[in-house]
Amino acid sequence: MAKRVLDELKWHPEKSLREAEVTYVHRGAPGDEVTISGGEILALEKSFFVVVREGREVRVPYHRIKEIKLGGEVVYRKRAP
Repeated sequence: MAKRVLDELKWHPEKSLREAEVTYVHRGAPGDEVTISGGEILALEKSFFVVVREGREVRVPYHRIKEIKLGGEVVYRKRAP
């Protein structure tokens, strides 16, 4: 589960959420996806994470996360339906 991976990166003493890259579905964006730095994540809530996009807070449901990378290595990839 993507949330579990993000929580681990946030709280693990030797890993860092700030160093992660998170790719998620964002309708209307080129290719309908956006990749952000984990450092752009303001909060990890129960069913979504919070980022600032175009000057406003946006809540992104975890089920939209396609991939999480750390140091160029994939640590989470959503399975195809």
